[in-house]
Amino acid sequence: MTDCENSKNDDSPEEHEVVRSFKKHYFEDKDPMHIAAIKSLESSLKSSNTKTNFEYFMKLNEAKSQLNNYIKNENVKNQIILTPHSKRMTIYTIVTACDIYHHFAVKKYTHNENNFDDLKSISSKCASEFPKTLQNSLDMIAKNSCTLFGSGKTKILTYSSSDCVKALLLNVAKNKKIKICVYFTCPENCNNNNYLEKDKFFDNKFINDLKNENIDVIKINIQEIQNIFEIIDFVIIGTELVIDNGGIITKKGIKLISELCLLNKKELFVLCEAYKFLKIKTIQNYDEHFYYYCTKNIANKNNFLYEFVPHNFITLFYTDIGIFPPSTISFELNKLYINDIN
Repeated sequence: MTDCENSKNDDSPEEHEVVRSFKKHYFEDKDPMHIAAIKSLESSLKSSNTKTNFEYFMKLNEAKSQLNNYIKNENVKNQIILTPHSKRMTIYTIVTACDIYHHFAVKKYTHNENNFDDLKSISSKCASEFPKTLQNSLDMIAKNSCTLFGSGKTKILTYSSSDCVKALLLNVAKNKKIKICVYFTCPENCNNNNYLEKDKFFDNKFINDLKNENIDVIKINIQEIQNIFEIIDFVIIGTELVIDNGGIITKKGIKLISELCLLNKKELFVLCEAYKFLKIKTIQNYDEHFYYYCTKNIANKNNFLYEFVPHNFITLFYTDIGIFPPSTISFELNKLYINDIN
């Protein structure tokens, strides 16, 4: 029996309903981890007998706490990350998705203090529509970042598979009718034992999806990318997380690419959805090693699956909530959490 099967089948009477729900949505239904997290919170709230705003938020806090405690376990982390359908290298999109959902509920409360039924109904509806919202986010990112491409042939470098980058390139190829040449590299040839079969599958699918739309894709060994910086126009990548200090966490190997961008005066653009924005203080007491790694800019000596790239290597972020320089990420993240909802 595999670790994942153990995680799915080790339910006990003491296990919280939100954990059981997460296991079902993630391991059985194969939802992405952030979608599974939102669905499990919504399921826990829906099955509760809360009758007041106070009870509702107490239940939400309890569910979040139970889910966070579950994913803190190192064995559970590995099971979640190594699951074949997972594209993630960390479990922090679970944390960010839950935080955004929680703060959304708080915002709705400020507008519905005397209407509990409306608050619960809207929160439940937003949770159930979260997957559709993510697709809308990809469409918005593709639309926002189309301005990167002019009318002539554009040559770019990208790193590893990314839904955001794919959405952009397919949108440009379809609507702008211009020729795109994509140089694609990945950690495959880095003597990296962490490059798994599932990573190869996702990367090959990314390449094939672009080729099917007549986009030229040239796969290049990451050790040889310094040879193409004279001919590419810019570098565009997706990311695992955006930290509120303006840096990013993404696949190991990105530090080399970012340094080559700086050396060759090429722009590095990052595409991502807002649910990947992470307030680093949120996990200061959650994972000391991760916090230290993201704030001290230390070398990756622990064989992490990922690398941290500081803000000074990044030109712009293209997101579903706007286009930002790294210096404003903290401000935009705070707006995401505290601004009123229209």
